[in-house]
Amino acid sequence: MFKKIGIALALAVLAIVGFAALQPADYTISREITINAPAEKIYPYLNNSKLAEQWGPWPEVDPNAKMTYSGPDAGPGSKASWDSSGQLGTGSATISESVPNQKVVIQLEYSKPMGMTQLSEYLVRSSGNQSVVTWKVSGKNTLPGRIMCIFINMDKMVGGMFEKGLSNLKTLVEKQS
Repeated sequence: MFKKIGIALALAVLAIVGFAALQPADYTISREITINAPAEKIYPYLNNSKLAEQWGPWPEVDPNAKMTYSGPDAGPGSKASWDSSGQLGTGSATISESVPNQKVVIQLEYSKPMGMTQLSEYLVRSSGNQSVVTWKVSGKNTLPGRIMCIFINMDKMVGGMFEKGLSNLKTLVEKQS
């Protein structure tokens, strides 16, 4: 009896690992929102690590995270680092590229709960007094990450955080316009 259960469990584990191994390693999660403001009103909140904290969803997710900032206030080299025993773990976000009123590229590095890197981008398409802001993240998933994604819908979970943050940004910017 126990032998049959052991074989069944081993086959189930092999099936899960095999299925995960066949999943693409590359991933992108993206959300966008239309904000009733020109790009120049929105861009400073995307290109400045300290200002991004005013609208980002992360302080709500993990209010006990300790934030530190280094480098310039805005643009390439502006860096936010966090340390938390909670949901955010430990990592940093460094702006690596800025195109005024159009794009901000951020290199994300996580050391806890597991080491990984991601590329995050804020893209702004403006037309008059309206702008579409896209927030996306992309990277490569390890095999353990792909196994986790079988059981957890990362697009829904992370995308939901992006939706919350973009909604916060919209409220913040439109209140000031």
